Amino acid sequence: MIDLRRLRYFIVVAEELHFGKAAQRLHLAQPPLTRHISALEGELGLRLFDRSTRSVKLTAEGELFLPHARDVLDAVHRAEAASQRAALGKEGKVALGYTSSVPLCDAFGTLIRNFARSFPDIELSLVEASSAQQSRSIKEGLLDIGIGWKNSIDDYEGCRVKTIAAETLVVAVSEECGLADEASLSVDRLADEPFVLFPPGYGSTLDRKAFDLCAAAGFTPRRGPSASQMTTMIALVAAGRGVAIVPSAVSTLRKPGVAYVPLIDDSALIELVLMWREAGLSLAARSFVEWHKAHVTQRIESAVGVE
Repeated sequence: MIDLRRLRYFIVVAEELHFGKAAQRLHLAQPPLTRHISALEGELGLRLFDRSTRSVKLTAEGELFLPHARDVLDAVHRAEAASQRAALGKEGKVALGYTSSVPLCDAFGTLIRNFARSFPDIELSLVEASSAQQSRSIKEGLLDIGIGWKNSIDDYEGCRVKTIAAETLVVAVSEECGLADEASLSVDRLADEPFVLFPPGYGSTLDRKAFDLCAAAGFTPRRGPSASQMTTMIALVAAGRGVAIVPSAVSTLRKPGVAYVPLIDDSALIELVLMWREAGLSLAARSFVEWHKAHVTQRIESAVGVE
């Protein structure tokens, strides 16, 4: 294997075309420099310089070898810089999960966009999954970080959780439904309506929240059609197939035939959280978490307890 020092010595001599001046640049005595160049030529099996008492010139082989030597040293320097950035958590890859409705929240876009600007050498691999799926994948090492709606504390065993924002909940109803004309609603007004929900077993926090709200209002929601994408759910509401309790950010989906009515129940609020594994987090993923703690400030409604 070629000694990288000798490549550097060769490049400097090739630039100076003078062993004495090259030795001065390298802070090296001339005889050892001459020996290193001779050793490099021996390793390569070719002559790199034509030497005389009056001049030093690159041979044809030396001319061909010079750009490759520079490429090798440049690659080594890039690799060293990359490893240093990785060791500082400034380079790497982060697998980040999110639920289908989360990208509609301003907090999500701001978080992703600003982090990418601050850490351009960290690749964010974005994976859509329910909040429950995210917490499982984080524990299994398939995801580094998740962004979703807050579950019960039992779902986060082995994970850390931090609130990013709080969203009020609204009900999406068909404009042909009598409820569409209301300025606001209490959940008990939905007792006779079918609910558009996520598929059974999907692990949706929004469904769990809807069931909790309905239970507090004294009824169990009647299941209508299911959908795993928020856009599909809203399309089903527009088709008159049921109502859906969703975060207020979803109201930016302006689907013809759909009205979004605020819920007045005190508990019609849901937290958007950042979750990550307590142990074994990569340096790049830890940079994401620490950057969030240091730079992201979000006004949380006083009803929400923030870690």
